[in-house]
Amino acid sequence: MRFYLIFTIILFKILNVSAQTSLLSNGEWFKIGVVESGIYKIDKKFLQENKVLINNFDPKNIQVYGSGYNGALPQLNSLSNKINPEEVQLGFSGNSDNNFDDDEFIFFYLQSPDKIYFDGIINKVKTEKNIYTDTAYYFIKLNGELPRKINSQVSISNFEEEVNDVFFNYRYENDIYSIIQSGRNWYGEIFSPGNSLSIPLNEFFIDNSKVSLEFGLVSRSTVPSYFSVSIDNSELSLFDMNTIKEGIYGNKIISQIEMTEFNYTSNGGYINLKYSGNNSAISYLDYLDISGTVSLNYLGDNLSFFSIPENRILFKKYNISTNKDYGFDKEGNSNLKFWDISNPYNIIELETIKENEKYFVIKDDSAFSRNIIFDIENLIYPFFSKRVQNSNILNSNNPDLLIITHSDFFQDAQRIKLLREEEGLSVFITNINDIYNQFSSGNQDVSAIRNYIKYIYNSSGEKLKYVLLFGDCSYDYKNRIPNNTNYIPIYQSYNSTNNIFSYSSDDYYGFLDEEEGKWFESLSGDHELDVGIGRIPSKSLDEATAYVDKLYIYSSKGKIKGDWKKKIYLVADDGDNNVHQNDAENHFDLLDNESKNYNIKKIYLDNYEQKLTGGVKTSEKAKNKLNKAIENGSFIINYIGHGNEFLWTEEKILDENSIYNWENRNKLPLFLTATCEFGKFDDPLITSGGEMLLYKKNGGAIALLTTTRPVFSQTNYRLNNQFYKNVFKKVDNKFYRLGDIFKETKNRSLSGSINRNFALLGDPSLQLSYPEYNIKVNEIDTLMAGGKFQLSGEVVDVNNIKIENFNGEVFTEIYDKVSSKLTLGDESTPFPFREWDDLIFKGISSIINGSFKVEFVVPSSIEYDYGKGKISLFATDTINFLEAIDNEQVVIGGTSSEFNDDDIGPEINIFIDDYNFISGNRVSKSPLLIVDLFDKNGLNITESKTFHKMTAILNDTSEIYLNDYFSPLKDDYTSGSIRYPLNMLNPGKYRVEIKVSDNYNNMSTNSVVFIVGSENKLKISNLVNYPNPFSESTNFKFDNGELDQPLEIKLQIFDLRGNMVFSLDKTYEFSPAVIDDLNWNGRDLNNYPLSQGIYIYKLHVSNLLNGATIILHNKLFKKI
Repeated sequence: MRFYLIFTIILFKILNVSAQTSLLSNGEWFKIGVVESGIYKIDKKFLQENKVLINNFDPKNIQVYGSGYNGALPQLNSLSNKINPEEVQLGFSGNSDNNFDDDEFIFFYLQSPDKIYFDGIINKVKTEKNIYTDTAYYFIKLNGELPRKINSQVSISNFEEEVNDVFFNYRYENDIYSIIQSGRNWYGEIFSPGNSLSIPLNEFFIDNSKVSLEFGLVSRSTVPSYFSVSIDNSELSLFDMNTIKEGIYGNKIISQIEMTEFNYTSNGGYINLKYSGNNSAISYLDYLDISGTVSLNYLGDNLSFFSIPENRILFKKYNISTNKDYGFDKEGNSNLKFWDISNPYNIIELETIKENEKYFVIKDDSAFSRNIIFDIENLIYPFFSKRVQNSNILNSNNPDLLIITHSDFFQDAQRIKLLREEEGLSVFITNINDIYNQFSSGNQDVSAIRNYIKYIYNSSGEKLKYVLLFGDCSYDYKNRIPNNTNYIPIYQSYNSTNNIFSYSSDDYYGFLDEEEGKWFESLSGDHELDVGIGRIPSKSLDEATAYVDKLYIYSSKGKIKGDWKKKIYLVADDGDNNVHQNDAENHFDLLDNESKNYNIKKIYLDNYEQKLTGGVKTSEKAKNKLNKAIENGSFIINYIGHGNEFLWTEEKILDENSIYNWENRNKLPLFLTATCEFGKFDDPLITSGGEMLLYKKNGGAIALLTTTRPVFSQTNYRLNNQFYKNVFKKVDNKFYRLGDIFKETKNRSLSGSINRNFALLGDPSLQLSYPEYNIKVNEIDTLMAGGKFQLSGEVVDVNNIKIENFNGEVFTEIYDKVSSKLTLGDESTPFPFREWDDLIFKGISSIINGSFKVEFVVPSSIEYDYGKGKISLFATDTINFLEAIDNEQVVIGGTSSEFNDDDIGPEINIFIDDYNFISGNRVSKSPLLIVDLFDKNGLNITESKTFHKMTAILNDTSEIYLNDYFSPLKDDYTSGSIRYPLNMLNPGKYRVEIKVSDNYNNMSTNSVVFIVGSENKLKISNLVNYPNPFSESTNFKFDNGELDQPLEIKLQIFDLRGNMVFSLDKTYEFSPAVIDDLNWNGRDLNNYPLSQGIYIYKLHVSNLLNGATIILHNKLFKKI
């Protein structure tokens, strides 16, 4: 019975929400706005001046709508539940016909954007400034239904006290400065010693009455300082300012409230605030609240005041003095109105009675009230904003993915919609301004966005899983900073003083339970996300399009296939007692035990030599290793350590230049950066490293789980650990999408306000490019040194059933036992760590109908103790673009009985630039080293022992290790080749020696001599091909410094295995200044279209008069 009851309640809740219809879906709507609270009117003139057609228009069918709230929307979900705009009550002055005459008008009360309320605990009227807008927007609807009218209350005959003076309060506050560019609080005028400010007093305070002043003051000083307050030239008070402690992560400011009071005199015109102290002192004025007593003397403008309850007295008679007789309207009501506006959406008009030359009102004063007196003949217009287009965002079709965007990015949002719908997701796109119109009457408010998401979540039966915020945001909601880009705002914390505890976060949009939303910045604010939130923080259409282009590339299996997706890199900073390396090592242990299919690579900064040059530490080897990881491809790159908005580590192993030079468009990793501020995206004045990675057109990242503010290593670890527990998780045999991973990671690593600084940059509905299938390996014997072995297996599905139509290649890597290592101990003690880095075999083999076999010889340079090694397999179907992955343990050790007496080393053939090279030839300035290798027992590729590394020695001095550049021949463990660019060599004669060993440790050497000619003999520059990448054809262009000289040009295209696939020869009798008529159509020498991928092109230019030549190499990318 209980089950059915719960089900009924939930179903009723869903149906109740789903039944909502948007008021904005039909009718003529217009947007108006006000800055100050007051009584406003709309008449025929107002509508005509704003080009609103009013033919045959009945003014009694005008309706006015607002948000329904006092100030900004409440954060607490249970208090923020309005789905449609709320109607405002109207008064009408005119006749009863159905025409809008020139002298007719409607009038109504509109509140400013700020919240005004009575705090009963401290018995004080308070103003809460709206952090999102300085203008309150409302709607007018024409030709609607009969409007809500003002509630009228007939005057009460009895009263207990007469009132001639009333309480008046106003606030001086200017939001000018954000001290730490974070948090919601902005501060006003800045003071250095000697600065002063004069603020005018209300001239209607009663003589000799008490006026109270409350100053909100803010100190940014480490030295003593104080404010002096005077009324005109009469000193009133001194306020000593608190001081802050110096420190990187301490509070940058400290706030204090100071109060004083004085007796008002009619000649008192200004409050003067002067600042004094040490020359380095700095403080700010946050606000000034001014309260006092004014005569109830109405002089023509709106007169608003407060009635504060007194326990003894219930009914009071308010005597209103005036300077004229206000008369009566056509219906006999006084033109002088008295409204109780305590609830702006439930206004009460109290009867105004004329007695002698005065007016009075009797009202119940048992509760706090806010009141206004006005003359309907002395009203002003609101300002007209624009026509509002009809919309019905409440009817969303129950999406899996909700995209909230700005009109600037709608087309690219539509492209994402189409992409995800092809994958079976239901997608709905909403314009941010439609959300504001529906949920906050056109006012910017983050709670309006949250309320809309909550509505969709509830109305879809909690089907909604992912929310994509498409557009940049800013810590400045009100466009006070130049070039602000606040398309889709982000939640800013209450804390605006401390870089650690202040944050911006999109998590707010995922807190959808009724009791959530207030979000206290402590452990009690650890709400859980109900949906996965991600953001594309694009500042421009170019950025938006660049990222969506990458989504399309990443989602195209044929374009990003390859075994690079089995690699995860852990990058760790040094120092801090090795905490970062220790955290990385713990992540390695977790992955090595629970995600065995992936190969975990490490770049621990302390494992690489660091140099101090000019007081700056650098580590070129670590930086090059990271660049190589990007170039070769990585599924995930995880950095742990120190950083800022632009770089990783003090040694700058990653900086803006690194990102700029990356070209990994088809090998886009997911980045996880557990470092400070690297992904900061709410400061329009900078472009962070995270943003650069996201929008880099020809590379970078496919998404980032990154930080927007400084963070702690302890909470970083907790979040990082949970990420790895979820990134490879499956539900119903399906991998999580990024939004699922992000949601689960956040929810299981809650740490108060700290981990809210982590954000998902990218599409939350993206699924990482996980291989679809597994690989089953047939049983294999212990691998022994010198033995020849065969490994066989097949590609299988989740049910272990062979995939018969899988045809392609399998990439095999075999590792000796895990290595134990020790870092150098540059800043802390040497750190012990383990790594699978002793690669003993790398091969490529054919897969036919789902089956494969791999032959290889185990090198004699293995560690002979028996232990567990690893076989890493990655398969690609080159026809259907399917993939499979597997890692298997295998016992390695001992010596094979097949070990023979082979003592002949490998055959080594060396070429420079191309296979036409003969030792002694002249080559290009940046020549390509080509080495072809063969040995019947296979080539030794182990790196653990330097003696066996594949090595190039240039001019007997410079050693270059070539193992990473070795490519095995398919289905042949005996052969392979090396291609290594010898970049930017100076002119001169060079000798390069190659050393390679076979698997029996027989070493061979060979060498050649080549000459790099002087650059000034042939002047060719700015070689490019365009477009790049290309699909149909690409053109080659370069500047020719040999104008009018006879030139012979040879353009050759090679694949990555060194096979020439295209060649073009051209001769110019009189060569032009720019040569741009070389073209390639992407086909091979037999005119067959080539597959997608990276190709190397070589340009050989010769001067037919003097014999000078130049050879240039570059890369291009062909896409399908």
